[in-house]
Amino acid sequence: MSRVARYHADRTNQKLYFARLACQQAEQTEHVQQIQAHREAAVFHLQGAVLAFLQELVRYYRLTEFRPTLQNVEQHMAERGQVSPEIQVLKQLSQDGFLAALNRAYRMCQYAPEPAAPEPEEETSSNLIIKVTQSPQAWLPDTQILREWHSELLNLIDGFRNEMVEF
Repeated sequence: MSRVARYHADRTNQKLYFARLACQQAEQTEHVQQIQAHREAAVFHLQGAVLAFLQELVRYYRLTEFRPTLQNVEQHMAERGQVSPEIQVLKQLSQDGFLAALNRAYRMCQYAPEPAAPEPEEETSSNLIIKVTQSPQAWLPDTQILREWHSELLNLIDGFRNEMVEF
């Protein structure tokens, strides 16, 4: 039985593929709202790929967890006296790596950003300087960053899969 069939890696692969498609579509359209929709879709699919890979790990380690998180997979492994190197790496990246940035973007997609409080302008010579304002979508990563996250996640998952052996 192939590894994809055995651990249901096909869902992870699908989510990575869908994220790549969303990035391509964001680059091919010129309508601002469609670009935002495709970029948000890429964020959702990248987050879904992380969750699907956690499900792969649950199946690989033969755990009984229907909604795996980094914490509960680590806890189940600890109860068995085992450590998952994949979970350790994912936890580290979730704290200060690209997964931390992906998690922030995912949370921002879920909730409307807080509106900025207007600040009174002073009547000085600074009125001659053009002030740059943030767009309502400034928090949303651009397509290049999304492609980088996709590439990093794909390489990470491929590396994990190459190291996973039957125990």
